[in-house]
Amino acid sequence: MENVKRRGHGEGGVYWRADRNCYAANVDLGKLDGKRQRKVVYAKTKREVLAKLADLQKEIRSGTITSGPDQMVGEWLATWLTSLEDIGKLKESTTRNYRNVVDFYVSAEIKRTKLVNLTAEHVDRMTSELRAAEKSTNTQRLARTVLRRAIGQAERRGYVSRNVVSLTDGVAVKVKENVPLTPEQAKQVLAHIANDSSQWLALYTLALHHGLREGELVALRWVDTDLDAGTLTVTGTYDPVARKRTAPKSESSKRTITLTPEAIERLQVHQMEQDLRGRQGSDGLVFTSRQGTALCATTIRRHWQQTLDALELPQIRFHDLRHSCATILLDAGESLERVSKLLGHSSIRITADVYGYVSPEATKSSADIMSKALR
Repeated sequence: MENVKRRGHGEGGVYWRADRNCYAANVDLGKLDGKRQRKVVYAKTKREVLAKLADLQKEIRSGTITSGPDQMVGEWLATWLTSLEDIGKLKESTTRNYRNVVDFYVSAEIKRTKLVNLTAEHVDRMTSELRAAEKSTNTQRLARTVLRRAIGQAERRGYVSRNVVSLTDGVAVKVKENVPLTPEQAKQVLAHIANDSSQWLALYTLALHHGLREGELVALRWVDTDLDAGTLTVTGTYDPVARKRTAPKSESSKRTITLTPEAIERLQVHQMEQDLRGRQGSDGLVFTSRQGTALCATTIRRHWQQTLDALELPQIRFHDLRHSCATILLDAGESLERVSKLLGHSSIRITADVYGYVSPEATKSSADIMSKALR
């Protein structure tokens, strides 16, 4: 049998990455502390990726690309992101968001700095530049968070002695006050949608009665429902960029919900109409386009905007129907714990942070109880 020669360090190999819809080439940089080091480049065509591979090999021969502490922060960020994709520890959408943050918001100065030379001052300048460019506080926070995690991994591997990003002050994110619908406004919305198709009425009912996220609604399948038992199980969400159904946002997002009588009835009517029109689609989705494919997020938001305009309601997001659900329940006396489970929050603390206000009705009730207790 003919012996197959292994590729040497720096020779590289080209392959197709179906998850990213592009070609990739990686170059073996050898081992450091017993761990294999690789550099990866991507391109839409094989010719382009081969050209990038040639440039990469040239840089390796010239000694401008290294592994370990002598590499540039930008090189380490690329390696770190590739390792996240390869091990599949994070959701595809999360890794994609990390890459966008690195590409667009981590400063060029930081990327050109050697790992061992990175300082807290570099990070402070990055956040100052983002602030000067009028980027949101959330964007500033994300840039620092992604960088902190990447440098934290470098610290664990011994490339740097400490994570200098952790030495910087965190970014104070301004929490936007949720503007939920009142019960009267929610009734007004559902009454208006009742004149529309059964699909829209069922979708809005699930959003308002049970607080389902937009992605959870789009990914909902009929097999996830048991209308005889009056339950619905959230088993996934929809990634609009990858255009596919994925795992839920978190483990706690996987939940079984007891449906209201109105939700059961509206889902039953919608299912019958969907079957008659032949729009169920091959994936058995509850909410579909006319072609039977997953309902587009843009379509949902456009319909929501038209609804707001027709009813002359405040300009709020479709996601605020979820906030409206929680607020209406809490104001009616439902416990924070039960609302947290309904929404699929990973902890009751998140629910308390988001909805931890005290309504005027609750304040008055507390005052009445105290007055009676000490009378």
